[in-house]
Amino acid sequence: MKSHSVANLLLASLIAATSSGCAVVMAAKQPDYKNVDLFKVGTPRGALLGEFGHPTATDTRANGAKCDVFSFTQGYSGGAKAGRAFVHGVADVLTLGLWEIIGTPTEAVFSGSTVGYETCYDKDDRVQTVILLTPDNDGRGPKNVGPAAPEVGGSALAPAPMVTTNGPVDVPTTATKEPIVLQNVAPPVTQPQPVVTGTPQQKLQELKGLRKEGLITDSEYQQKKKEVLQAM
Repeated sequence: MKSHSVANLLLASLIAATSSGCAVVMAAKQPDYKNVDLFKVGTPRGALLGEFGHPTATDTRANGAKCDVFSFTQGYSGGAKAGRAFVHGVADVLTLGLWEIIGTPTEAVFSGSTVGYETCYDKDDRVQTVILLTPDNDGRGPKNVGPAAPEVGGSALAPAPMVTTNGPVDVPTTATKEPIVLQNVAPPVTQPQPVVTGTPQQKLQELKGLRKEGLITDSEYQQKKKEVLQAM
């Protein structure tokens, strides 16, 4: 029973790998990546022909300049194509060929993009002017593009969302203030100053009596005494 299952697995893998429309073959036959950095002033025309092949159109302008139009499909590096083919092959084996339902349409979509350039040359056949004919695509996109990672357990593996901040997060704290207690403080009681009447001699005698009884201080006694003497 075990050997029968292994044989079926190998047979399914062989069928998947040798299918003319399988994702493995499509990935391996994807167009190559072209060095679009050659489209710059000073590049020899021969270098462009070697990288992009014969131009789709060539003409000579009124000023005598020769111009080429290059139209090509920008593809992927050899490493990217090999990696994609390997992933498709492993997925075919693990799914007994069912991966082709996903892999083949994927390779059909990611089959490169069309890019166009026009170049004109000087008398030495070196690039003098470059015009991009496909403004939305200059051919400088990613050259190492592989297939999407297979889903595991029916759900795609995705990283947890990352939250970024511009600095440490300050948690506001509520300051606790002690209650302010207002106390009713009675104003100081001002004792009325004793009034001294009579003749200067009587006033002085009364002032002595007041000081003796403690009703006035020594400084008050001296002040009042001075006032009485000045009034005489």
